[in-house]
Amino acid sequence: MKITAILLATSALALGTPAFAQSAQQSQNAGQSDDADRGVGDIIVTANRIETTAQDTPIALNVYTGADLADSGINSVRDLSSIDPSLNVSSSNSSAYIAVRGIASTDVTELGDPSVPVARDGFFTNRAYSINTSMYDVARVEVLKGPQGTLQGRNSTGGLVSIVTNRPKFKNEVSASFEYGNYDTTNADAAVNLALSDNFALRASGVFLKHDGYRRQVGVMKSADNEHFKSGRIQARFAKDGFDLWVSYQRDDRDTDGEAVLKNTLGAPQPSFDPLPAFRSDSPTRTVLKGERIRWEASYSGLGNLNLIYSGGWDKQRFDLTLDATGPNYPANRQYLNTQAPTTWNHEVRISNEKTSKLFIQAGYFRFTEDNALVAGLYNREMTGAFAPGQPLSFAPNADQSFRYGIAFDFAVKTKSDAIFAQADYDLSEQLQLSAGARYTWDNKSRTGNSRLVLPALAFPLCANGFPAPGTCPPFPIVNSGNGETKESKPTWHLGLNWRPESGRLIYAKYDRGYKSGGFNSNGSVAATPYGAEQVDAFEIGTKNTLMGNALQLNFAAFYFNYKGYQAQQSTCPTCSTGVFNVGSARVLGLEGQLNARVAENTKLYVNSTLLDTKFGDNIIVRNGNNQNVDISKNQLPNAPHFTASMGFEQGVPLGDHLLSFRADGKYSSSFYFSAFNLSQIRSPSYFLGNLSASIEPNAGGWKLQAYVRNVFNKNVLSFAEQNFNGFSDNYQFQPPRTYGVRASVNF
Repeated sequence: MKITAILLATSALALGTPAFAQSAQQSQNAGQSDDADRGVGDIIVTANRIETTAQDTPIALNVYTGADLADSGINSVRDLSSIDPSLNVSSSNSSAYIAVRGIASTDVTELGDPSVPVARDGFFTNRAYSINTSMYDVARVEVLKGPQGTLQGRNSTGGLVSIVTNRPKFKNEVSASFEYGNYDTTNADAAVNLALSDNFALRASGVFLKHDGYRRQVGVMKSADNEHFKSGRIQARFAKDGFDLWVSYQRDDRDTDGEAVLKNTLGAPQPSFDPLPAFRSDSPTRTVLKGERIRWEASYSGLGNLNLIYSGGWDKQRFDLTLDATGPNYPANRQYLNTQAPTTWNHEVRISNEKTSKLFIQAGYFRFTEDNALVAGLYNREMTGAFAPGQPLSFAPNADQSFRYGIAFDFAVKTKSDAIFAQADYDLSEQLQLSAGARYTWDNKSRTGNSRLVLPALAFPLCANGFPAPGTCPPFPIVNSGNGETKESKPTWHLGLNWRPESGRLIYAKYDRGYKSGGFNSNGSVAATPYGAEQVDAFEIGTKNTLMGNALQLNFAAFYFNYKGYQAQQSTCPTCSTGVFNVGSARVLGLEGQLNARVAENTKLYVNSTLLDTKFGDNIIVRNGNNQNVDISKNQLPNAPHFTASMGFEQGVPLGDHLLSFRADGKYSSSFYFSAFNLSQIRSPSYFLGNLSASIEPNAGGWKLQAYVRNVFNKNVLSFAEQNFNGFSDNYQFQPPRTYGVRASVNF
């Protein structure tokens, strides 16, 4: 009832601001000459696949320019969650999944599809380990909230993160930055743009990111949570007589010691994280990601009032993951090894007429394919305890199970998705616009290959000797087929009404049907088990207001999501591996508010908040990793805090021809759970992360010097938590601790 009252109040506010807007419009007309000096600015976005200003786009979104991201120290999609209240990024074993408005897919396996995909210049990839590799030389990042599947690709039931890089311009320019901080942080990036003619330009850019491990470990590895990433990108652009061709090539290389994992006894109360106890390391860990990608886009506007665009790309990754899988229930140091090599292709053809037409139509065809090879398994290293070399049980027959797999997987996975789509915007009057769209998608996912179990190496070394009973534990490998296939097709649609009663004011209402494809599971001991598609019906009303000569932007959105066939994790035994299954219904009710204000010429303020009420439906029984049925009815959805807010304040102090700026910002999140079981052991407590910075730059631009402190209060904030029933531990991973340093940048 409380949130319902808030939603009603917000709707009333959205409909009850004409007088305020009118007076603001009068102020705008009176002082239009100095809007550029007084305003907070408005950013051009492509959320609807065409260029519009963020304030005139009938989609709830947060947008950040490249300069915003640099000032906030945002180098990856994972870092975005530190400044965006609607975004929650959980980092799990060098992969990451994104939640927007409480909606996420926690399946980061070779079969998983994200609920909030990441598009790099319109190119989609599925693999969670590769989403952090394009955040440099960025024009902007758009965080779109709610289902975006009609125009913005597949499976985007929760939203979309769109990374738009700087493309070649027809002028010469150079930019570079260098940063040094604690943990021996050394970051550098540079970009060079060359206009070789009025029609042809080249752009080259690169980045280098390095810091020592944030967490000290005891044992084999001495530290973890380090970074060592480098990437380069070269682009070419040709434009003449309505024809525009762009091509980009990028190469990435990441090699780290992996993520630090704090292990606690399975099911024990959550330990105190202040201070953090020691991180134990029993086996070497490492994460290596190497990739290259080519993207292209060709557009032609010389077909009368029609525009034709073809965009596509090719992406090849090689991911090698080594985790410490040592646990108390098997006498060996262990590793989980995972190697994947996905190759992805995207193609899209889109045609539209002029966006200024009374009836504006976009239509097109989209194709996505991915071929992935997976080799993975649980690998024993040295035997320990009574089975260690020279110890009493080491002489027993079959006791030495060192340096072999207990379970291994060798799979080839193919994913294919085709779609046709169209959306039309029709001006019913000068102020009222009707929007309608539809998409039909055909999905196909298949896997071939086998899993191989060796029970003495997996369960107990002596079981091959007739223990605990003759015949219960064969010494030979058990091979199971991992073959599976799922095919499905679904329509999705969009219906919206946009009202612009006056300049600078937008009120919109919309309904979207979202769809996320199904798949199948196999835990290595049984045949593949399919699960179906997830469907969401999303209703939203919002308002965007540009007031007081653009010195104030005030936006609100209220939304309701109804899910059917919600895809959630549960476990299947005897190996008790987790998989994804349709568990039933769920609903999300929420409210968002955003305020951007230029209080004075050199004073800026922003507040951005999200209020959520999420709940599973009735009679939902899910099996946990201990092979027990658990009722999760009415539980809170994972990664869905009830309240989050980001806020910032910036004050500039003129110093002759220079401007000295002080900035304070932060993000608050209430507590939330990392799983549908809502267990206190894997719950993130509420937290506030604060940041401070000071910078100086000349009024004419050209260079900037910044000093910063991030996570000022040195809070140990969870980035992920899980119950690991194979390792018999509760596992915890953390966001970065306090960091500080200086950053210098130049551009000319």
